[in-house]
Amino acid sequence: MREMLSYLAAALPAQTSAPARLLALQCALRSTAAGKVSIPTGLVRGMRLGRGATALDELQEVQWLHTTAPPQPGSEGFTAQLLDAALRTQAPAQGDRARAADWSIRTCRVKTLHQLGPLPRLLALALAAHSPAGTSEEESSADQAHLARMCGLAPQSLLHTLALLAHTHFLQSWAHNLTHEEVRWKLALPKQPPRAQTSPPPHGPPTTPRLEPQPSHWPSSG
Repeated sequence: MREMLSYLAAALPAQTSAPARLLALQCALRSTAAGKVSIPTGLVRGMRLGRGATALDELQEVQWLHTTAPPQPGSEGFTAQLLDAALRTQAPAQGDRARAADWSIRTCRVKTLHQLGPLPRLLALALAAHSPAGTSEEESSADQAHLARMCGLAPQSLLHTLALLAHTHFLQSWAHNLTHEEVRWKLALPKQPPRAQTSPPPHGPPTTPRLEPQPSHWPSSG
């Protein structure tokens, strides 16, 4: 999941909105090896993106995808072709990507994020994806600029959004290291089983070393 978020940070323009990034994430994780994807109405509405068509239009305008069957009146579902060759040429395990797509949806639906908009939910997803295995007592860290780029945020806006996530108790604590321009945090979610890994596209900005296990606080698969 970290690698897919990093890929989207590189593939999408910096000004891409949080709803468009969340929708792009689902498209990337649910696409076939040929880059075809079908997103049902229920999924779009369940993601609470505001106007789903606006996020879809945004991804089309930057030529990241092209809808082959656009939403019809009364429906928000669509079929599309992803246009990034780096993503289309991948041959990942579809089961792994499907599980990652499901995990990301369930993570964004946890109680502490329920009243929040797409931007804090996107940051919460990035923080969860960067958190190591273990209990919620374990502290995680990431480069401030890297996290901000993943979410299309200015560095100062990132700090404000972290404070919001702490206020809603998604985060147990967080701190900003001015010397190293690093953010550290502890999640406040209960222990859960591990997640599946996904195969990321081959390009994108450098990331911190990959952590194989799923954070113990990810939502249970049931």
